[in-house]
Amino acid sequence: MEQLFYAHRTDSDDKTQWQPLKTHLEAVAQRAGEFASKFGAREWGAAAGLLHDFGKFSAKFQKRLEGSPIPVDHATAGAQYVIETWNNKTARILAYVIAGHHAGLTDFGSDSGDEACLARRLKKAIEPYKESAIAVMGNAAGLTLPPPIQWGGNPGLQLSMFIRMLFSCLVDADSLDSEQYAEKSRTELRRHDADFSELLEKYETYVLKRFTTADRPINAIRNNLRLECLERAEDDRGMYTLTLPTGSGKTLASLGFALKHAVRHGLKRIIYVIPYTSIIEQNAAIFREVLGAEYVLEHHSNVQHEMTEDSDVGYKLKEKLLLAEENWDYPVIVTTNVQFFESLFSNRRSRTRKLHNLAQSVVVVDEAQLMNGDFFKPCLLALEELVRNYGATVVLSTATQPNLAELIRGAVQRPLPIRDMVRRVPEIFEQFKRVRLDRLGKTDEDRLAERLSGDRQALCVVNTRRSARELYERVVARMGADGVFHLSARMCPKHRLQILGIIRDRLDNGLPCVLISTQLVECGVDVDFPVVYRELAGLDSIAQAAGRCNRNGNRAIGTVHVFETEATDKLKGWFQLTAGIARSIIERHPDDPLSLKAVDEYFQELYFYQKLGGKTDSGDLTDKHNILGQLNERKLSDCDLPFRTIAEQFRLIDTAAKSLIVPYDDEAEEYLEALLFVPKINGIMRKLQPYVVQLYPQEFEAFRQAGEIVEVRADVFKLANKQTWYDDQVGIKPFSEEHHLAEVLIG
Repeated sequence: MEQLFYAHRTDSDDKTQWQPLKTHLEAVAQRAGEFASKFGAREWGAAAGLLHDFGKFSAKFQKRLEGSPIPVDHATAGAQYVIETWNNKTARILAYVIAGHHAGLTDFGSDSGDEACLARRLKKAIEPYKESAIAVMGNAAGLTLPPPIQWGGNPGLQLSMFIRMLFSCLVDADSLDSEQYAEKSRTELRRHDADFSELLEKYETYVLKRFTTADRPINAIRNNLRLECLERAEDDRGMYTLTLPTGSGKTLASLGFALKHAVRHGLKRIIYVIPYTSIIEQNAAIFREVLGAEYVLEHHSNVQHEMTEDSDVGYKLKEKLLLAEENWDYPVIVTTNVQFFESLFSNRRSRTRKLHNLAQSVVVVDEAQLMNGDFFKPCLLALEELVRNYGATVVLSTATQPNLAELIRGAVQRPLPIRDMVRRVPEIFEQFKRVRLDRLGKTDEDRLAERLSGDRQALCVVNTRRSARELYERVVARMGADGVFHLSARMCPKHRLQILGIIRDRLDNGLPCVLISTQLVECGVDVDFPVVYRELAGLDSIAQAAGRCNRNGNRAIGTVHVFETEATDKLKGWFQLTAGIARSIIERHPDDPLSLKAVDEYFQELYFYQKLGGKTDSGDLTDKHNILGQLNERKLSDCDLPFRTIAEQFRLIDTAAKSLIVPYDDEAEEYLEALLFVPKINGIMRKLQPYVVQLYPQEFEAFRQAGEIVEVRADVFKLANKQTWYDDQVGIKPFSEEHHLAEVLIG
C-alpha cells in the first residue's frame, strides 16, 4: 500500500481529515503559477509551488504532524533540490524563494557566514526526504527556466524585484490554500469581483452631477482638466506625470484616468499611494462616495473598518476588508508610502505577500515629491520596474514635480519614457495662481506673534513641535485663547481631527481663527486661510503651505509670508539642505518663487547637488543607504543579493520614537480596559491608533521612570495621568524644560 504524506492536520487524529501533501503542493503550484502568469512567469511560480514543502516528505516531519515535539526544517529541502537538479546559478532564484517561504528572504552570504544566509542553508544537513518526494512528485523542478525579465533598467533592482515577486506569488498561494483547507469561511469572504466598466459608470454619474451643479467658475477649469486626463487614459500603459497646482481637482481627475485606463487595458486594480493618513482618509472617503464602500480598501495603521447599518452586510464587508489587507486582492486600495514602498523592499512573508497584486495595476503616487529624499531614487526605480516588467501604469501626481527623467538617467540602462498627462502646464498654473509669496526674512518669535495677533484669520506653519508650542503660547498671551489654535504630532490624531473641524467651521463663518501648526497641516488638509506664514523649508513644503491660502479662489489674491528665526538656523541634514536651496531660489526668483521655472531649478539643485547623479561629499542624497549600489556591487550572474540587509535599512520613518496611548476620551478608556482581558490585541490596538502619540525615547523613559507611563500589555503603554500631562490645546506637555528645549522633531 502506497504511503500517504500529509501537509497539514486537524485537531483530530483521524488522518482521513488531514490534507495530503501532494494535494497541497499541486494546489499551491496551480495558484502560484496563475499569480506569476501576470508577469510572464507561470512556470516559475508553479515550480516554486511544487517544491516549497518538499521537506515535509521526511519521516521526522510526518512524525511532527503526529505529535512529535522535535522541530523540523522543511523549507530548505526544495531549495537544495532545485540547486542540485538545475545545477546552475539561475536555480538560486528559486532557492531564495523556497528557503525563505516561512522565515523570509535572506542574504546570500557565504559558506562561513550567518546560519540563516542562503549559502549556509544550501549546505545544511537536513532530514532525508528525496526518495519519498520523487516517488510521489517525480522531478518537480523540471528543466532550467530563463528569467522572463526585460532588461534595460537597473539590473540589481530588476533581479531582486523578480525574486520578491515570485516570493509573493508563493507565500500568497501557500497561505490561501492552507486557509481554504482549514478555514473555508474565510475563503468565501475573499470573493469580491469588480467590473471596472461599472465603476467607471458610477464615476461618470457622480462627476456629471458634481460639475453641472457647480456654481464657481473655477470648477469649469477643473472639469476641463479632468476631461483631458480621461482622454489620455486611452494611451498605452507606462509612466505618467500629473503636474497640477493644489486645488485643481487632481483627486477626481486621476481617479477618472485610472478607471478608464483599467477598462482600456484590462487591468486588475487601482492603488493610491499617499504620504499622510490625513490625505488617505480624505481621498478614501471621496472614493467610497463615488464608487461605493464595498469597492475601496483603506489600508493604514489608523483605519477602522466600520459596519454599515445592515449588521449582516456590514459584518461581512468589515471581514472582507480585513482579509484584503493581507494581500491587496481588492479593486481600489488607498495606502501609505510606508506600507507600499517598504513592502517593495521587504524580505518578510507578511509584507511581501501583496506584491504580485501590483502587477497589471494602475498605481497613483500622490504628492510624489514626498516619497522621501533619502530613498527617492530606489522608490522611483522600483516604480519604473513595475511598468517595465509587471504590466503596471504609474501616475506620479504632484504640484511640484522634480525632473524625474534626469534622476532616472544614469541609474538605469534604457530609461522608459515619462509622459505628461496634461498639456499647457504653465498656463494651468497661471489659471490657478491664487497667492503671492512675500519674503519677510529673519524675525523673532515676539515680532511674529505680534503680526499674527493683527490678523483676523491666519495660518502659521513652523518646522518643529517646539517652535509651534512656543509661538502658540506667545500668540495666546497677546490675543487670549479664543480663536487661537495649535496643531502638532504631540496631539493624538482624534484630537487633531476635532480641532480641524472647529477651525473649518470658524473659517466658513468668518470668525477669528489663528492656527499655529507644524507641517502636518500642509498636505491634503482642506483649509482656506486668507494669509499664511511659512517658516523657511524646502520649496515643495512652501508650495504645500501656499495651497492652504486662498484655496478656493474666493479672494483676488492671498499672501504667503516666508520667514526665518533662530530655530531655522538649527535645522540639520535633509531639512537644512532643502531650506538652504529654497532660500537661494527665492532670492533668484523674487517675483514668483513658486513658478514652474523656480521649482524646476530647486529640484535640479536638490537632486543633482554637484553633478547629475545627485552626488555630494557624503554620497547620493537620493539613496542614502546605497540600496541600489548594494544590489549591484556583487556579481549578478551569481545571484548574490542582500535581501535581509536591505529590508533592515529601508525604513521611510525613523522607528526610534516610542508609541504612547493617550486616554483622551471615554472610548479610548473603554478600549484600554478591554486590552486587559482579550487574548489577541490586534483588533483593539487598531481601534486605539487614533489615540497614539510618538515620543522621543529619552523623554518616554523620563515619563516611565517617574511612573507617569503604565504598561497595559507587553510593550503597550498608556499615559497614566491625562489631567496632569495632556493639555487640551497642545497635547502631551514636555516632561521637563530640558525635553522641551531638545525637541526639534519635524511634525
